[in-house]
Amino acid sequence: MTSGKYFNRAVIALDAPHIGYVVRETDDKIVVFGEGKERYDIPLSTIQTVSKNVLIGLNFDEIAKKYSVKRDEPLPTSKFVDPWGSEGTTDLRTYMEKYAKTLFNKGVRLENEDHVGHVMKETDDKIVIFGDRDYRFDVPKSKIIAVGRNIILGMNWDELFTYKVDKNSPLPGGHPVEKLTEEEDHF
Repeated sequence: MTSGKYFNRAVIALDAPHIGYVVRETDDKIVVFGEGKERYDIPLSTIQTVSKNVLIGLNFDEIAKKYSVKRDEPLPTSKFVDPWGSEGTTDLRTYMEKYAKTLFNKGVRLENEDHVGHVMKETDDKIVIFGDRDYRFDVPKSKIIAVGRNIILGMNWDELFTYKVDKNSPLPGGHPVEKLTEEEDHF
């Protein structure tokens, strides 16, 4: 098992003290959720240093121009959950057997279709959602009213915020949030 090097770290630019937080890493990029509806898919090659924060070797306006992505676009497949073979082949059957029934990585919306975030962890009775403004919500599955391309929650923003937790809080079950990057926890 491998833990992510960048996951949940703050991201800074050469001229900006805070861009957002890493919510996903792949073999070639990190996905950063910023304030509001900001999202940046930043190549690993642009990372200058990593310590407490991830320093991108560019100014903020360059990052925004080159790497801005719509927040509600599907997240790229994590390097820890990847069905693609080494020669670019896909073992789709194995992938579907493991992931077809999971809520992991689905977009989450409210009844009024407002985008909330993406499911980063699923337990028997809850989903852990990473959303805008570095928010995290641990929502009971009983609040789900529909599942398709997105998960629809039967609530409004006020009710959703009753499920807000600190993004660094332990996951349901008591595991540290860093466990999100470990392969076996995605299933």
